[in-house]
Amino acid sequence: MLGTRKLIDGVVKTTVMVVIGFCTVGMGGVGEEKLTKIPEPDDNFSATLIDQRDVSSRITLFSLEGQTFLSGKRGGAMVSIPFENIKEINFYARGRNIFAMVTMKKEAQVELEMEKDRVFYGQLSYGLLSIKAEYVKKITIHSLAEQER
Repeated sequence: MLGTRKLIDGVVKTTVMVVIGFCTVGMGGVGEEKLTKIPEPDDNFSATLIDQRDVSSRITLFSLEGQTFLSGKRGGAMVSIPFENIKEINFYARGRNIFAMVTMKKEAQVELEMEKDRVFYGQLSYGLLSIKAEYVKKITIHSLAEQER
């Protein structure tokens, strides 16, 4: 009986260690893909993006997955707001969801629920930028930048 108990304990410990090993090995490269190209939006907006670590980046060719509008849920409806109407977006988490408090240029505010894996893109003075919505703290949209294409 004692030998059987030790055998079962050993099998359980080994199984747990193997499962933990597989889980941690798979996590090594998460989000560390090379960025060699970004989607080119129809309009060239400039913006300042601040991430959750308070790192600020000034970007042009700013887009949400190539689009120049912010989209998300407001209650049961899907809403899209063109960047040209937006002054600032503040992001925060509530439970497992991410929310964007959008301040319009006319000072009205709208709250949208977003999918946290949506990706913002932009052109830095020294390279390219991509960041998931869940890692963004604040975005200030400055203007429609001059088209230099």
